[in-house]
Amino acid sequence: MLESTEMYKFDVAIIGGGAAGMMAAIWTAKKSSVVLIEKNPSLGRKILATGNGRCNLTNRFADKTHYHGGNPEFIEQVLKQFDQFATRKFFEDLGVVLKEEDNGRIFPRTNQAQTIVDVLVDKLREEKVTLKTDTIVKKITKITHGFEIILSAGDKIEAKKIILAVGGQSSPQFGSSGDGYYWAKQLGHVVSELYPALVPIETVEIWPGDISGLKVEGKATVTVDGENIVEKSGDILFTHFGLSAPAIMALAGDIAPHIGQEVLIHLDLFPDKTIKELDDLLTQIFSGSGKKTLKNALAGLIPANLAQTILVLKKLPADRKSAEISKVDRLLIAKTLKDLSLTVKQLRPFKEAQVTHGGIELSDIDARTLQSKKTSGLYFAGEILNVDGDSGGFNLQWAWSSGYLAGQLSE
Repeated sequence: MLESTEMYKFDVAIIGGGAAGMMAAIWTAKKSSVVLIEKNPSLGRKILATGNGRCNLTNRFADKTHYHGGNPEFIEQVLKQFDQFATRKFFEDLGVVLKEEDNGRIFPRTNQAQTIVDVLVDKLREEKVTLKTDTIVKKITKITHGFEIILSAGDKIEAKKIILAVGGQSSPQFGSSGDGYYWAKQLGHVVSELYPALVPIETVEIWPGDISGLKVEGKATVTVDGENIVEKSGDILFTHFGLSAPAIMALAGDIAPHIGQEVLIHLDLFPDKTIKELDDLLTQIFSGSGKKTLKNALAGLIPANLAQTILVLKKLPADRKSAEISKVDRLLIAKTLKDLSLTVKQLRPFKEAQVTHGGIELSDIDARTLQSKKTSGLYFAGEILNVDGDSGGFNLQWAWSSGYLAGQLSE
């Protein structure tokens, strides 16, 4: 343990022991003395929560189209330095057997995120990285030959270079408190407005609570003041507060800047059919089950509780015989199944978000090295930058790519 009465010197100090910080430390240590500082008692705590504890560590289809916030060309330049194929090789070389699941998602064969953390920590020790866990950075000062770092216990560390890899503001329960933004500002950087991303959405309407826990597949389209801004397809979950699941959470980053305007989410429960095709299908169903109530006739098309909810919303008699339904009402049902709309109230808080939308502005960062254009010797990696990815392993790939590039410490 470092003694508080002494000054300890390293070539490089890396602040943040998550995915980006560990990756940066592993590569930096190949040619420099490195200290890795982490506020949590152990490294990689947020990694353990990814992929529902299985660690979706990358995606076969990772490219700039799956990222948001910053300049796409900047993102592309970073990703190509250490892409998803390099990531696979890196972990396979560390002895991890990987597997690919749906939509290109890559997981360890063990289905345990702990596997990834363990091999990274072992590699850090092999590279003789000095680890300082359970340690809070109190202050960073630029000095003549580098930086002075004051730690919570009064220790002082002097480093020629610093890599900030402290994460964003999402999931603060894992240690991401947003400290890095403060330090970046102190060292001359601009931080864009921050929003929770990959997070559930609260709606003005309360009826989703009546079918809380129901999951369907479909397409969700967001309109702001009547204009389409984004759409996603996949699982949609109704909750006691509104909507969740991947197709919904993926919309949050685009919705966030528009909170306060008229923001609607339009759910298309049958994106593979037109309104006419759906109306024809309903005609067929109703004609074949004319003695059934409308609610029961719809039960073979959509979940019964969703059918009941839609009928109540549209003021249609659930117990009327389906043969008695008018063409107008049948068409109304078809249109509702194609556009079940809800009004956005707000996003759920940062503690429920997987990532942060916003961060250090990329215009002040050299895309070739991830070194600051404002402060020589200062580098950034991971979620602290104004880059956030889609769900499915893309955010961890950004961590590995940016961590690798920052860890090269090129001038």
